[in-house]
Amino acid sequence: MAGHSHRSSVKNGHKPFKSKHASKGALKNMYKGKVEKAGSTAAGKSGAKPVSRLQRKNAAKQARENKMLDALHTRKLFEGAGGAEKIIAVVPLTSDVDVAQLVALLVKDADPEADFQMGPAPCIFSVAVKKFRCSLKFIIPDMCNFVSVLDAAKVADFTLFGLSAAAEVDTEFGEQIVRAVELQGISSYMGCVANLSQAHPKEKFQLDLKQSLESFFKHFFPSQDRIYNLEKAPEAANALRTLCQRFPRQVSWRDNRGYMVAEAVDFVGPESGDDGTLVIDGTVRGIGFHADRLVHIPGLGDFQVSRIEKVSDSNRRYVNNKKNEAASDPLNLALKTEFLPTPEQETLDDYAPENVDDEMHSDDEGFQYDDLTAARYDDHGFLPGRELTVKKIRLPKGTSEYQARWYLDDVIDAADEEELTNADEADMAIDQDDHDGVSDDLEDGMADELLENQEDFEEDNQDDMYVDLSPEEEERQLNEYRALEKEDREFPDEIELNPSQPATERLKRYRGLKNLYNCNWDVDEYDPKATPEWKRILRIGNYTNIRNKMCKDATKGAEVIAGDRIKLHIKMSKTLLRRIKDPRQEALAVYGLLKHEHKNALVNFSIQRWEEFEDPVPSKEPLFVQYGVRRYIIQPLFSSASNTPNNVHKYERFLHQDSASIATCIAPVDFTQSPALFFKECPEDVKGINFVGHGSFLGADHTRIISKRVVLTGDPFRFHKNVLTTRFMFFRPEDVEWFKSIPLFTKSGRSGFIKESLGTHGYFKATFDGKLSAQDVVAMSLYKRVWPRTSKPVDF
Repeated sequence: MAGHSHRSSVKNGHKPFKSKHASKGALKNMYKGKVEKAGSTAAGKSGAKPVSRLQRKNAAKQARENKMLDALHTRKLFEGAGGAEKIIAVVPLTSDVDVAQLVALLVKDADPEADFQMGPAPCIFSVAVKKFRCSLKFIIPDMCNFVSVLDAAKVADFTLFGLSAAAEVDTEFGEQIVRAVELQGISSYMGCVANLSQAHPKEKFQLDLKQSLESFFKHFFPSQDRIYNLEKAPEAANALRTLCQRFPRQVSWRDNRGYMVAEAVDFVGPESGDDGTLVIDGTVRGIGFHADRLVHIPGLGDFQVSRIEKVSDSNRRYVNNKKNEAASDPLNLALKTEFLPTPEQETLDDYAPENVDDEMHSDDEGFQYDDLTAARYDDHGFLPGRELTVKKIRLPKGTSEYQARWYLDDVIDAADEEELTNADEADMAIDQDDHDGVSDDLEDGMADELLENQEDFEEDNQDDMYVDLSPEEEERQLNEYRALEKEDREFPDEIELNPSQPATERLKRYRGLKNLYNCNWDVDEYDPKATPEWKRILRIGNYTNIRNKMCKDATKGAEVIAGDRIKLHIKMSKTLLRRIKDPRQEALAVYGLLKHEHKNALVNFSIQRWEEFEDPVPSKEPLFVQYGVRRYIIQPLFSSASNTPNNVHKYERFLHQDSASIATCIAPVDFTQSPALFFKECPEDVKGINFVGHGSFLGADHTRIISKRVVLTGDPFRFHKNVLTTRFMFFRPEDVEWFKSIPLFTKSGRSGFIKESLGTHGYFKATFDGKLSAQDVVAMSLYKRVWPRTSKPVDF
């Protein structure tokens, strides 16, 4: 057929030009936006230095020797005639568990000649197991006191959970204890049961009950495969052998500081006066103590050490080739604190930092602090002040000479002092006005204001006095909070303006931003609503490096190490003696503080709600947190757990169930990266507190800014292509002109701006980048900074 030519039905195009000299456009089309990692290239692999076989063997040998040395350290701590006692905390999970029977069955083969007698709970007693050459100290906490259980498990080497074959573990009591003990950090654990024969006489059914209890216990502790039936002598002997021969696991946050469980307590004081010395006998644990560091007693506060008297040395001192010079000197039995010279000061009382009145920051006798608006970092990452002239300063009553040395650099110039004093007076006046206006605002319709802005309601209700409300009022407030939490989830940050109130007055503290996460926000901006303690907090440049440095310095500088028996002399007032626990009944623990750990900083916690806690948790509601060795009542600000380039984060009004948040407050800093437990006071509950959530101490970051967002919404009234007439967002033309420069957005993703105001009722025309529908909603975002609040210690 003439004139016919074949044409392919598939057009493949030309083959690409094969050359290594490709253009930028060709490379862009080839990779289609993919970014190759720098370490995955052939050049990156070839650039790495090869490790020889001899180097690998040497690294493995060093790791093996370090592991063996750690095991030897742990073994030396407990073995021998002068070895430390293994602390066993016995925690029954049900009310029908007889603790005396459980412990008697466990230790009946420890010393057949000894007459075992245990007093009523709570109690502490020691048992010498001659068969295994070990000594055990049992702590039976008060099960009606949730804090007592946590304190006992915190210092224990083994936690013995008592299960029952006749009763189930209560979710409100038993499971809360297990979860809290596990989340705060548990060393080693064991489950046991002592009433299988009472539950059923036949052994076959007893085995089924035991398997059910093992399944329950494995749900919380997956690594534990079995529980021990103490009614059978072989299993009781195996449980005792396990406690005596197994070495406890380390708890990093606890073992990174020195701590001690008191065996005897004595108070030595003058005949006249309240000041004296508390002498605590015990065995050192953790990294050890240093006489120049403060110590913390839970429930009492931070105290100064006058001296450390060593009674006997630890077996661990002979493990290392390099011995401590202070320990090797037989004459150095009492390590006394050495002080540095300080400026001339007025008469000072003994150190009692937790009892200092809060008014010390605002009166004439308060500390004088440096202006922290300038960026000030030294070689260690802290923020030293600029060169200042040391001058005589006034200190509040109760401040010791030792405590005053921490504030040598916190001196300000005269101009800065005047500015700071004026700011503090303004803050006090504002706080007083808010306090005095509570009743007036409630009478003028605070119920409507509560629905509009939860934070304003909370700021106006800063009365610390407890008021016993009626059950009907309690239920009404609970339902109100639940309705607010549900509304915040469905319509986040949306508020409605009152037509009778000008928007310029209602939103005078808010600002408009185009992008929250790209804006420039001054950390030290002046704000009359700022917390008065903001300029007095500790500022750390690099928390991770400082934390590592503090832990290493504390380990190297320890004067008494784990296993040493010492007498710790602590300066204390006689008025606090009534609050000291009897070491024969409850665990009295003393923890050593690292350097700077007594200072307040802007601290951040990660927090996640416990799934069984159903009540709403709004921001700024008082909670008490246990992190590490401290317990504080805080009013946390919840914010999103995001990583932003400008360190500005969105404020969250409630702690929702299915998301993790960051809780921010002003509290003492912690350098051991400890877990955090959050509780809420509940006087009508048996425990007195409810477990709210858990998290960890993230660090101290004074540059973290929390911004609260409110969203004003308007109703589309008339449409003309991309021009829209909006109503019900504002109710005055003055308000429209005031907020005219702030961008608008819609729920469908359109963006626009206000073009002009219409009429006298707050209508306005807006131009958008596309057409809108009648179902769309016009919105405007406004932001203001919220400031963290200061915490206070919990006294139990």
